[in-house]
Amino acid sequence: MPIPHFTIKNHFQKRHELYEEILTKEILKDICKKITGQNKFTVTFDNIGYNIGRLATLEFNGNIAYVSISEFEIKSRNSFFQSFPSALVKFHEETNSNKAIFFYFLKPNGKINTAYFIFMYRLMKTAGTIFLNEHDHLGISINPFNSVSDIIVQRDFNRGKNKGNASSYVTIDENGILQIFGKTYGANKYETTLLCLAIYAISSQPMELYEIQEKELIKLPKDARNVILSLGIKVITSNLILEREEFENNDSLRSPTYIYNLLEKLGDKKCCLCSCEIPQIIQGAHIWPVASIKRNSALNNDLKLKHAINGDNGLWLCNNHHKLFDINLLYISKDGKISYKTDIEQSHEDFVINFIANKQLPKEILTPEFISYLEKRNSLLESTDYTLII
Repeated sequence: MPIPHFTIKNHFQKRHELYEEILTKEILKDICKKITGQNKFTVTFDNIGYNIGRLATLEFNGNIAYVSISEFEIKSRNSFFQSFPSALVKFHEETNSNKAIFFYFLKPNGKINTAYFIFMYRLMKTAGTIFLNEHDHLGISINPFNSVSDIIVQRDFNRGKNKGNASSYVTIDENGILQIFGKTYGANKYETTLLCLAIYAISSQPMELYEIQEKELIKLPKDARNVILSLGIKVITSNLILEREEFENNDSLRSPTYIYNLLEKLGDKKCCLCSCEIPQIIQGAHIWPVASIKRNSALNNDLKLKHAINGDNGLWLCNNHHKLFDINLLYISKDGKISYKTDIEQSHEDFVINFIANKQLPKEILTPEFISYLEKRNSLLESTDYTLII
């Protein structure tokens, strides 16, 4: 029987140490035994170029195993997961159909079982990754996600515990298309890549990835982007030029950046007035309407666009409540209380009152910027025309 053979790029991109100094014979023997059942192996440490993905490949009996090795220095939650998505991309590029991808934990110098870490491990398993020694270092078995809804719920739960830490979001539009909104800068691009590949593994729904521009980077790395495109996932790049064109041409403003900013501020799609959570019928509703922003001669076009895509200038509303709000049948006061227009038919009044479960917006929505946008909207309305819902 042929002896399994490791191939490992020896150099780090930014560190002076070598992989052969970290991946000892004992570690490689353990990996080989867990994958092939054999103790004997050969290894080549390749000194040309540098290692992408903290990756070792193991070839045996016509099979190839991609093994991503964990960090052992826990500098930050993002840095721990930066390498694996690159390994996963290389795995997808592999033409040998007899392939599998693995993850091997080195002994860490910090905590690696936080809620965020567990979420990322579950994404890795959902993408098809086999963990070789999770029990040794986590003490638990990691289960993959079994549905996109499961990912969305857990993502929003983690966001609630660590607001401001999320960089990617998943939702569903009115046509049933899975939409992933991901930033493209720094560690964010790796999370976006992993999220796409994990969701692809468990869903047959059409998918769209919206690349949200951050700093100077507007696209994912070329290799990751090509793999995502090869899977039939539509990739849409959002940048200020495209956003400006959309803003100038449409008062409804179907802006990826605006949706991303609402997801970042408000979390997953959920109507603020009736708590409906069916994402296909939840929309981003502007507080200060786009048409009004456009008519404001005191602002230049850049400032107009900034206001139009600001997450504080919006709410999640279901189709019905969005329409009622747009035609000013509903009124929100600066303390977040909801009123309805008085001069409507009694049957319509009963419907509106009974259809609003949340009669006041949560305090966390009522930021100074939100109230400022609300005042701009309400300056064109007469509060005396409305009756408070109690």
